[in-house]
Amino acid sequence: MSKAPTSPVAPVDGKKLLRTIRRFQRESLAGAYYAPFNMNSKNYRYIPPETEAWFDRLGELLASSAQLTKQKDHQLATACFGLLFELIDAMESGKEIVFADEYGSWMIPGDEKRFTSAYLRSLAATATPEAFAAVTVPLIRRDGGQSFASEVCQSAVRVATKEQRAFLEAEIDRQEIKTKRTA
Repeated sequence: MSKAPTSPVAPVDGKKLLRTIRRFQRESLAGAYYAPFNMNSKNYRYIPPETEAWFDRLGELLASSAQLTKQKDHQLATACFGLLFELIDAMESGKEIVFADEYGSWMIPGDEKRFTSAYLRSLAATATPEAFAAVTVPLIRRDGGQSFASEVCQSAVRVATKEQRAFLEAEIDRQEIKTKRTA
């Protein structure tokens, strides 16, 4: 049985994507996707269309950012991913961005591990060791809270330069961060 040919992915315009993500971030933080309702024991599983739309859009923007990494447009990929991960952090820490009884990054369509890996590859290509660790450490902490499902630490160590890796490992030790290697 032959595999169906895959169509090539269209190149992403990084500057246009960054503008789109900035607009999405502003709208999200302003509550454009926040749709509270009177929750009770009969409707607690209901997910408002606005919440579903937010997660769908977030997934699309993460996939486009990963395409920038693939295109080796690392500077813009890093900027795009940075804004999106800030937004994910805001959502997970309770900012009124989406509404549902239970929600989280598990609702993001697509492969979060792939998105994080692409972010780290672009970051490794552009960041100083200090900047690489500053961005990577919170991602590692977050991954630890999710049972190391995205294997952020391993991915970061794999893509980091020698200097970035040394600085990151020292920072992990200094902050006593649990990783898959120390759990």
